[in-house]
Amino acid sequence: MRAERLLSILMMLQRGQTLTAGELASRVGVSVRTIFRDIDALSGMGVPVYTESGRGGGIRLLEGYSSDLTGLSSGEAEALALIASPAAVGVRELDTPARTALDKLAAAVPSMHQLRAQHARGRLLFDTKPWFRSLHTSPYLDQLRTSIWRNECLEISYRRSTGEEKTYRVEPYALVVKVDTWYLIARVKREMRVFRISRLLGLTVTGETFERDAGFDLQKYWRTWCENFEKNPPSNFLVELEITARARKRLLETFGH
Repeated sequence: MRAERLLSILMMLQRGQTLTAGELASRVGVSVRTIFRDIDALSGMGVPVYTESGRGGGIRLLEGYSSDLTGLSSGEAEALALIASPAAVGVRELDTPARTALDKLAAAVPSMHQLRAQHARGRLLFDTKPWFRSLHTSPYLDQLRTSIWRNECLEISYRRSTGEEKTYRVEPYALVVKVDTWYLIARVKREMRVFRISRLLGLTVTGETFERDAGFDLQKYWRTWCENFEKNPPSNFLVELEITARARKRLLETFGH
């Protein structure tokens, strides 16, 4: 993936080497033309990378540049330590890669902030596991992630909230996990839809691909969808409860007035 390739190029250049476009292309397995596009992308991100022509020339970083985490403030170091705690991940499918990645980031925090990070971990914990129920892994998550990365069209069997079973041909755009519930955002007949993954009954890769809308903004779409969902929930049920004063207090504490 491009992000990983850009990081690899940056790490190679950061060792103080001057490398030609051909050498970089050979090491990361792309064409020379792609390397020049990647160099432009790094430059656009503020990385001081430049090329020198002539004998002994090549691609290099400005002397003294480093992409480590020494610019972190103490507050940022504490925040990083908190999100790196195992309980903050909360999703079994991503536990191992997320934890190792966050551990590597936490380990790169400057030594002057390590004590503050340790201090924070001992005083604040994010536990995202729900009460009184276990987390169930969907058998379709891995394939969904693969198809989203590859822009592969899918055919899914889905049980709607009404109990009706339907088949959809979808163009999968993104996965969202809200606390402990996974959702698929997909385009169906030019309309973006949200599917709860626990209601998937089957999934088939069609062998076809689609062109992703370059203007799609995941954060903006999800925020808008959630706002509309809360304003207009799909079902409302009137329920009469006979409860004790203690239970009433607990309900108010949990759900508000």
